[in-house]
Parts: sequence; structure tokens; C-alpha cells
Amino acid sequence: MISLDRRTLLKSAGTATLVAAVPTILTRRASAADVIEVGALHDSSGSHSIYGAEMDQGVKLAVEEINAAGGVLGRQLNLTAFDTASNMQNYAQFAQRLINSNKASVVFGGVSSASRETVRPLFNRAKTVYFYDTFYEGGVCDKNAFVIAETPAQMIGPAMAKIIKERNVKTIYTMWADYNYGYICSAWLEKFVESLGAKLVAKEFFPLDVTDFSATITKIQDAKPDLVVSGLVGGNHIGFYRQWPAAGMLGRIPLHCTVFGPWEKNLLQPQEIEGLTCSYHYFQTIDSPENKAFLERWAKRFGADHPEIGTLAVTSYNAVHLWKQGVEKAGGLDHDKVVAALESGVSVDGPGGKMAIQPTSHHAIMSTAIAQVKDGKFDIIGRSENVEPSDTSALCDLIKDPNQSTQYQP
Repeated sequence: MISLDRRTLLKSAGTATLVAAVPTILTRRASAADVIEVGALHDSSGSHSIYGAEMDQGVKLAVEEINAAGGVLGRQLNLTAFDTASNMQNYAQFAQRLINSNKASVVFGGVSSASRETVRPLFNRAKTVYFYDTFYEGGVCDKNAFVIAETPAQMIGPAMAKIIKERNVKTIYTMWADYNYGYICSAWLEKFVESLGAKLVAKEFFPLDVTDFSATITKIQDAKPDLVVSGLVGGNHIGFYRQWPAAGMLGRIPLHCTVFGPWEKNLLQPQEIEGLTCSYHYFQTIDSPENKAFLERWAKRFGADHPEIGTLAVTSYNAVHLWKQGVEKAGGLDHDKVVAALESGVSVDGPGGKMAIQPTSHHAIMSTAIAQVKDGKFDIIGRSENVEPSDTSALCDLIKDPNQSTQYQP
């Protein structure tokens, strides 16, 4: 996903050292027979740390809460959490350690699509259940893997339906990061908007090192679209969100971003992004008793002054609780029985709303929210319940054909 690879973002990540990836181990005093080994692989440092840090925290909070409540089947969880430091070599090495040394029953992790595709084959061969909890371009179809985060049908679909209808949008100008995420998501977007009676008038792709968008802004001014959709990713592309208002375009043409959360918002001034819309399963501003309680627990664990968290913290947190339900329903850790239990449609009512595993695709059916930046905050302007990952489920049926380990594209 997410992508800086979205996520192959900065090639400088390849220079990260293994020293930076010393694991954090959460355990209680217990014999080996009394614990269940679990693992996590997240970029708590390096180029993807703005995403990976909160994912790592989400897994740790869930494990701590589960242990405090008695564990899983009466056994404590022993979490070994590696900082992969945005380095693909780290991912491969630490995945092997979790498989061979730790004998982990499940691993949560991967930030970029590149990191996912580095470890997914390793966990398949070892029959180690794998959870990928980052929003991404969709299409992964794998009996051993579960994706507990948004696909384009969930991030982009409901948002386009609302915006196109309410603003009578007929023409859309789009721009994307020049890599896997951008190309695949742009194809999904085109399908969605055409089904809604609108059309794309432009589709531009920008390398991750591009910082100057003045020529594109001029093209948008000339094209006069009803809506601009940005799938730009990463630190260099933050420049667009500064240059757009500087060119006097803020408020003149609505701007929707498929990849924009607190991670980017915190780098910009409120007046630079006023009115921008985006959509995810979770925003910290969701007003519900479940979210209020969750934020209180988060602040107690990570400090009242913690940075604003986004959907990645919650999808990672939910994934651990979904796995717990699968193990308890299976009555043990047998790989095939746990997978079958997870395929039965286990669900959680989390801080972002309900989330359930779709048996056929191993992705999540979830509630989604559409937010608009107002005075520097994400103001919720729309909600959808039980949104399916239809982009992936239309191509992937692991019940009819379980012998799959691939990624489909539109």
C-alpha cells in the first residue's frame, strides 16, 4: 500500500542499518507452553515511519489489552516487534527470524506494498498466518494472508459517490504518484467515476522526487474541471498542497485526496488545506463512545500529547482482535483451523465502527467515513456502513479456489 511504495518511496530507505531494527518484546513471566508467540514488522523509523510508528503502537496496545484481560485461550501473548526501518532487507531477515527462531503463530506488519510482497511468500511457505493492515491498491488474493485495511472501493468509491452527486461533478482532473499504487488506483477511480456518470479529463503521474507542480496547476486552470482528485504520495509531493493555495486555487475547484491523513496534515498549515476531502475507515474526530474510550486508552498508554492518529493505528489494532477471535473460535493454533475460523466472518466493533473479515477475499468489510478539513481538523461529513472491498472480491474467491497467492489488477 500505503504507499510510499506507495511505498518504495524513498530509495534512501535501503541504506537503513539492522542496528535500527532491534525488536521490542512484550512478555510476562510464563513458561514457553503458557505463551503464544506473535510478531510485528513495522517501519517505526526510516522514510515510512510517519505511517509505521502508529501501526506498531496499535498492535502493542491490542496485545497489552488482550494480555491484561487473560490472554488468548488462557495463554499470554509474547510479542516480538521489529523496527524494519523502511528497509526491505530488514523485512526479509526479520520475517525469517519470526518464522524460524520465534516460531510465531501470526505476524502483523508491512507498511508499503513492496514490504508486503517481500514477506508474504515467506509466510506462505512457513504457513504463518499473515495480517497486512495498510490501505493499498487492492487485489491481493492469498489463502494465508488477511488484509484489514481499505482498498480503493472503500477509500475512493463512497467518497466519489457522495461528491459527484452532491456537487454535480461531470469532469475530473487526476494526478498520481508514479508507481504501482498510483497506476492501479487510477484505473479503479476511472471505473468508479464512469459508473457514476462522470469522466476523467486528465490522468498525470509524477515521480516521487517531483516538487514543482506549477505546470500542472496551469493545466488544471485551463481545463476547468469540476473536481481535482490527487493520489500524490510522500514528502516531496507535499509541495502540491502548498502550491495549490498559493496559485489562488483553494476553494475555486474542490480537491479530494485519496492519500491524505493526519500524517500529511500535520506538516501543513490549516489555511493551506481548508476544504480538502478524504475518506478512510477511521478519523480521530469520529464521535462515538467506542472511539472516545479508545482515545482515552491510547492517551494513557502513549501520552496525552501523542500525535493525531489515523486509520492505520486502528486497522492494526483491530487486526489483533480479529485474529484473537479466530484462534478462540478454532480452539487452538492449528493453521488451517485458524484460517477457517477467520473465514467464518469474525468481526469487531472498534473505534472506527464495525469491521468484519470477508470470507472469500480475506479482506475487511468495514464502515467508512468521509471527512473535510475545517480549521485544521477532519470534520466528518459522511458515513457508510458495511462497505465491501468489491474491487478485490470481484476477482478473488478463496472459498471456491483456495490455491491462490497472487495480486489481481483491474
